[in-house]
Amino acid sequence: MPTHKRTQSSDAPAPPRRRMSPEDRKEAIVSAAVELFAENGFDGSTRDLARGAGITQPLLYRYFPSKESLIEAVYASVFLKSWDPAWDDILKDRDLSVRDRFQRFYSAYTETIFQPVWMRLWHFASLRDAEVYGWYREVVQEQILKPLVRERRIELGHNPGFAVSPAELEAPWLLHGGLLNYGLRQQVTGQADRDARDSMIRQALEMYMLFTAAQTPETGPTKDPR
Repeated sequence: MPTHKRTQSSDAPAPPRRRMSPEDRKEAIVSAAVELFAENGFDGSTRDLARGAGITQPLLYRYFPSKESLIEAVYASVFLKSWDPAWDDILKDRDLSVRDRFQRFYSAYTETIFQPVWMRLWHFASLRDAEVYGWYREVVQEQILKPLVRERRIELGHNPGFAVSPAELEAPWLLHGGLLNYGLRQQVTGQADRDARDSMIRQALEMYMLFTAAQTPETGPTKDPR
């Protein structure tokens, strides 16, 4: 006599939802905030955020007492955690020329940040949220641009001891900002190309090297003229 395989009734109760730990819940809220802010900018409401995270607004405020505290968590998650400590070793490796060091660094750095969520959040921050952009700007100056200026001084035989002035940072910012805008264009057009990106990095670095080689400690922008 044929037997029939028993199937689960559609009326059977759904398995109980796993209770999230406070750490997992907080991480889920930050992930939902990243998605919302990347889509709508930092003007997105906490009501929409709570809905996206599948929680109530009061529960959201238990983990993040203000929208500002949530924005800080998003900034840390997207901008700070994207930094690889191994990059510090690349930038300090004086067995390589400054050009080669920063070529390796920017090749790895852009591989990490040329992603839709990162680029959209950076774009929104630069346009609408001066505080978030200020945080990002400070990190870039301290971890990338000032080391570039100091290491190039050493390579050129200039005195590396004096502080990096705002005027000296203008050319590195043109280099860095130009690469970010190149990445944004790649995202918009959907024409991401690793070889083309590496070529663009080489061109940007070459322009900086030529510019600094033409400077001297006496005529170069060692002091802020403003």
